[in-house]
Amino acid sequence: MHAASDEAEPSHQLLGPSEDPKTPLIIYFHGSGESCEPAWSELARLLSSKYRVLLFERGSLNPKPAEATSQLLQYLKTKDLPSPYILIAHSYGGAFARTFMHQALSDVAGAVLVETGQEGGLDPKIAAAQAQKRVLGVKPLSVIRGNSFIGKQKELEASENTAQTEQQKAAFAVQWQLLRASDEEDERMKKAQLALSKNSRYLHIPDCGHHVIRDRATVVAEEVGWVMANVADVRKSTRWQKLAIKLQNIWH
Repeated sequence: MHAASDEAEPSHQLLGPSEDPKTPLIIYFHGSGESCEPAWSELARLLSSKYRVLLFERGSLNPKPAEATSQLLQYLKTKDLPSPYILIAHSYGGAFARTFMHQALSDVAGAVLVETGQEGGLDPKIAAAQAQKRVLGVKPLSVIRGNSFIGKQKELEASENTAQTEQQKAAFAVQWQLLRASDEEDERMKKAQLALSKNSRYLHIPDCGHHVIRDRATVVAEEVGWVMANVADVRKSTRWQKLAIKLQNIWH
C-alpha cells in the first residue's frame, strides 16, 4: 500500500481587469526554488491595475521546461485564455519562457527577461537557433540585468580595507580581477539575449542584486509598459502594411 502524495496542485492566479482580446495576457515565469508569491506580489499589483496577469506556479514537483510548457499550454486552453501573450521571466524562469517561445512562438507578442541568460536548463541548440533566427522578429524584447555580484563586491571592499601587507593587497587584487571577469561574462550572457529580437533594448541596474523582480518592481513594470506600447505600434504597422498590399493589388 502506497502513502498518499503530499504534493499539492500548483495554485495559479489570474489577476487584472476583465478579458480584453486586444490586450495581451501577461504570463509570469518564476525562478528556481521560489514561487510567484511573495517575490512577484508588488509587480503583480502594479501590472494588474491595467493588464491581465497570470501567475503560473510550477509547484513543488518542479517540472523541466518542456513538461512545464506543455502544462501551461494545456492550462491556457482549458481556461480559454487565448493569445497573444507577453512573457516575463526571472532567473531560471528564462529557460521556461524560451521553451514557451520554442513551442508556441506565434502566440508570443513580446517578452521581458529579468536576470536571465545564465540559468541553463534550455537546450543549447534551441538557444543558438533562436538567436540566429531572431525568432521574435520585430516583437519587443526588454532584457534587464541587475548586479548578481553586488554582495561579493561590498564584502570585498570591506575586507580590502583591512589589508596591511603587500601580500594581502596582492591577494585582494587577484580577487577583484576574478570578480570583474565574472561580471563581464554575466554581462555578455545577458546581452546575448538581445539577438532574439530586432526590436530589443537593454537595461542595467548596478545597485540592485539578483532579485530585480522583488526589489525593483516599478522598473520592471515600466519595461512591461514599453513592451505593451511597442506591441500596439507593431500591430498598427502590420495593419498598414496589409492595407498597402491590398491597395497595391487593386491598383495593379
